[in-house]
Amino acid sequence: MFLTLYFPLAASLSVHDLPDGFLNKVRDGDLQPAGAQASRWSELARGAAGSYELLRLHADMQMTLGICDEAEEQYRRAQKAIRSPRHAIRAASCRNAGWQALFRHRLATALSCFARLVDEPDVGTAQQVEARLGIVGALHELGRSRDCGDALDELAAATTDPSLGHWRELVATLRFDIAVQRELRGATLLSDHAYWQSGLAEHTLRGVGAAGGFHAMASASDAADLHEVEALNVCTPLLRQRVDYLRQLRELARGERAALEGITAHLNWAQQRGFGDYLRSTRLEVVLAALASDAPQLAEMLLEPLHRIDHAGSTGHRQLEYLYAVAKTHQALGRSREGMLFFGRYALIATQCLRDDSQVLVSYAGKAARQAPQLDDVAARLPARYRRAYRYLHENLDRRDLSVREVAAEVGVTERALQSAFKHSLGLSPTELIRRLRMERIRADLLDDSFTGERTVLLTANKWGVQNRSTLVSGYRKQFHEAPSETLER
Repeated sequence: MFLTLYFPLAASLSVHDLPDGFLNKVRDGDLQPAGAQASRWSELARGAAGSYELLRLHADMQMTLGICDEAEEQYRRAQKAIRSPRHAIRAASCRNAGWQALFRHRLATALSCFARLVDEPDVGTAQQVEARLGIVGALHELGRSRDCGDALDELAAATTDPSLGHWRELVATLRFDIAVQRELRGATLLSDHAYWQSGLAEHTLRGVGAAGGFHAMASASDAADLHEVEALNVCTPLLRQRVDYLRQLRELARGERAALEGITAHLNWAQQRGFGDYLRSTRLEVVLAALASDAPQLAEMLLEPLHRIDHAGSTGHRQLEYLYAVAKTHQALGRSREGMLFFGRYALIATQCLRDDSQVLVSYAGKAARQAPQLDDVAARLPARYRRAYRYLHENLDRRDLSVREVAAEVGVTERALQSAFKHSLGLSPTELIRRLRMERIRADLLDDSFTGERTVLLTANKWGVQNRSTLVSGYRKQFHEAPSETLER
């Protein structure tokens, strides 16, 4: 995942009062020394007031360096250290679960988490910007080209403040990056990359006009050219590595084999710095560039290190690009039988991904307001043993007698343990979560149908276990900042 390179910088920029020297290490791409420094801080900060950000930063560095299982436990320790109001716990939980899901290629879950974080009240500017970065990355990996472009515009608009100079360099690099990704996957010789082509077809390329407005652009190549000019002003060494690599990637895709030397140097740099997942996704980009320039022998050579990785345990989006690259390489080299076998696997995985992601993507686009919220973005933040409790209360929201005691008994834990797990992971007690979910269900029904009169609103509330009118109005207004009647007037 190419966003792996941006993550440590984004994570560092969202920390207040970052200790001296750390940001410089990250900006220079010295991730292993930065990770060691964060590890020392986490040991010193454990149990101290205000230690959350340092503990979280340690987990972020572990994620970047591929130590994902330990990072998950470190995130839990960090969230337990939060002494702020509950909304801060919810925001931290969404943020951490979103990045973990993105690194594990659970893209729909990541999108749900980041979208919920953006909508969370009282979230700081840095957290908002970081969440929007995650949304851009998730939408791109999901092949949602148009939505990704819109999210990128929103990210750019959120970083106009002069104090966010590092963020603006990151956004400039990201714009160029995504423009190159679209240009590459739109290449004529890659027209059978169906997963990406279906998303590219819906995207209208845009550039910034002289008056500051957006205008349609002639081609993906024009967009990449425009954003390359802006990216050339980037000074941050970590981002500059990506910019220079992307320029060489474009050259290789045009058939200039001399660019391979610089690309190889970049791959070696990534390996030395510990960018494991980034190294894999970058190598696949280079394979696609070789195929786009009709150099299948080069593509086969570049694929060789990836064959040593056990892909049998990989699922979904993590497999897509690899399967396509292998299938296309076999086909281009005249090995039709092998090519068809891999194309078959690619088609199956692509179909599974589209099916599994469709509900969240439709919801994100605002076309399914009446649907219940997705389980994944909340359940992903809970410890595994408590996810069944979440599912149980979700399935029984319509029962007015649903109690915390009943939920705890269903999963075989004490009420106290259930309360503690939900508060630490979600920033909400089970009772508060039940109330929140019921209000969301009521709102979804109000938006879906044509209601007339107060009696219909109360009947809808009764349907979801809310019997008291004052409870409905106060809870609804607290959550959505409007009365149910105001929702009906829309």
